[in-house]
Amino acid sequence: MGCKIIIKDTNKMMDSKMNICIQGLKKFEEIKIILETNCFYNINAPMNWSENTFWQSEAIFLSDSNGIVSLEKSPSIGGDYTGIRSMGLFESLKAVTIVNKKHIGDLKHLPLNDVVSYKISVLSDEKLLAKTTFNRFYKKNNINHYDIQRDSWQGRVFYEESKNKKPAIIVLSGSDGGIEKAQNIAMMLSNQGFVTLAISYFGMNNQKSNLDRIPLENLEEALKYIQKLDFVNSTKIGIYGRSKGAEYSLLFLTKYDDIKCAVLNSPSDRVYEGLKGKRNSKHSSWTYGGKEISYKPFKIKEFIMNKLMKKSSIDDCGVVDIENVRCPLLLISSINDEIWDSYSASINIMKKAKSYKKSIILTTELGHMNTISYLPNPRYKKYKTDKIYDEAVLSWENTLSWFINCLYFSHEF
Repeated sequence: MGCKIIIKDTNKMMDSKMNICIQGLKKFEEIKIILETNCFYNINAPMNWSENTFWQSEAIFLSDSNGIVSLEKSPSIGGDYTGIRSMGLFESLKAVTIVNKKHIGDLKHLPLNDVVSYKISVLSDEKLLAKTTFNRFYKKNNINHYDIQRDSWQGRVFYEESKNKKPAIIVLSGSDGGIEKAQNIAMMLSNQGFVTLAISYFGMNNQKSNLDRIPLENLEEALKYIQKLDFVNSTKIGIYGRSKGAEYSLLFLTKYDDIKCAVLNSPSDRVYEGLKGKRNSKHSSWTYGGKEISYKPFKIKEFIMNKLMKKSSIDDCGVVDIENVRCPLLLISSINDEIWDSYSASINIMKKAKSYKKSIILTTELGHMNTISYLPNPRYKKYKTDKIYDEAVLSWENTLSWFINCLYFSHEF
């Protein structure tokens, strides 16, 4: 019997664990397994990296007495990770050849990037024993989508046709702008039975090109839109915001009461100065009622001191009215957040929010960029520990559980 690769992938979703099994090897044979892809949209990668970027990882294994290597049971003894980790090859993928892409500003021309194609090869003494290809997906086949274009925001709705009205989640990404990162997170959430609306609040055609004086009313309009959909339960709407999207979401929660629950990933407890390209805009990030919302200006000396002291300023400049927040809150923050002090912000939010249910998921090695399970994270390539990937799994699984429990099973207190 020759070498054979067995792919055991129950639902083929990008955030699900799978196993790769190699059979037909010699007893105690040392092999190398190589995973490759150049059809991969990685939420954690820089925005200008194309999905055609070439990614690769490899690990070395020793077969057992039956001539079998199972990634969920066999330890890697070398390569890009060591030890037993069934998703180690996926988490340790590295960008070998970066292919840059141009920004796509037209929503109707923006691809879903919902399919990832992989190639796996098995070698012994550099001789190819077997190879195969397989796909994994950001969304299930039965999830439909369509686009929305409004004066100052644009969106992509993901939904499954159903006779029952379903809970919905509004999804906001961060200061990268556009809709790409938000839409892939929205697709993953839609797999759990939610209608999701990924929003671009700047950076697309006919929108503001910079994160500067974005109206809070955008989210009000988006909320009203999704509440009116025939297939949505209008009383069960959640919101997910990451980074500046978390700042935007928290501010929205202080003004509006119709959100059932929220997940704020790497949040801020205050409004920061807006951006024009990579420079400060000298204005607030957000407006309400046509007026700029009070904000904290960026000061380089203060920023450096905060980094050195590993804590944020103690002033109240730009702090939002957290006391007005009443919906259940899940906060995801890191003590090693490299962008801002999301840990101290989360503590302040926890203390002041009037939510009857609130919780923090705290990470200690994974920093500001924390999305879904089992994705490589080139932002933290200096870390070769498993902990950042364990923390990504913990954060994402708690995000899913929070929305499921709050939107499907909770009862008003």
